[in-house]
Amino acid sequence: MNDTCSVGFEYIVEKVHEESLQLDSALVRSMQTVSGMPGEVLPYQIRSEWSVTCLILFCFLVFSHIVKNGKKYIIQHIRSLFQRKDRSSLFDEVQGTDNGYTMVFPLLTCICYGLFFYYYSVESFPALVYITPHEALIGGYILLSIFYMLFKWGSYNFVNWVFFEKEQSKAWIQTYFDLLSAQCFLLLPIILFIIYFRPDVIISNILIAFTLISAKILLFYRGFRNFFNQSYGFLHFILYFCALEMVPLLLLAKGILYMNQIVILNF
Repeated sequence: MNDTCSVGFEYIVEKVHEESLQLDSALVRSMQTVSGMPGEVLPYQIRSEWSVTCLILFCFLVFSHIVKNGKKYIIQHIRSLFQRKDRSSLFDEVQGTDNGYTMVFPLLTCICYGLFFYYYSVESFPALVYITPHEALIGGYILLSIFYMLFKWGSYNFVNWVFFEKEQSKAWIQTYFDLLSAQCFLLLPIILFIIYFRPDVIISNILIAFTLISAKILLFYRGFRNFFNQSYGFLHFILYFCALEMVPLLLLAKGILYMNQIVILNF
């Protein structure tokens, strides 16, 4: 009697243990089963960066303030791009505000170019998104743009000091910064379109190339009229223009590619 009761009790315990194991395995399978279609990882979007949003908001507010309060300055400098004045002092009526506007507009242009360099680098080298802080990359591209602007300003001053008169050099520097300021009017809406509408990379490159080529054509026109207004000086100006425009631009492109490769290899 005791043996029978012992065997029956062990049998019940064994069955309960088996049922608990089956229940546990069923729960594990239900947790591991994926219901529905598998999800896809969302692609990286530049507009989700808080630093990009802050920079665009800063550029928009500063740009709006200058356009509202500096209409006279803007109109006179736009006219100066298509006119030639022989007097030594340009824009005497707004000379007190020239320094501020002349520095702020090119700075906004450098920020826009820096954002585009960041966008282009992320699209061309997706590994940059995962290996380094995004704020550091954006800051690096903006500093590279500012360094490029200052390098050209210094090279213009040196070459013009050697070969040309002081008034010609001053007029050329003013033209260069006026064109940087004019590019801001095109670059700001283009950058907004690129970041928030995400067009194809080819379309983005075409828009930026159109802005840059238009500025170079106008700079070519102003430089020829300022330095080599005689037909026999055209060849000399081609050499001048290539040395101070095309070569620095190629160095900038190589510098961006080299910077991206260093970041990918070291981080």
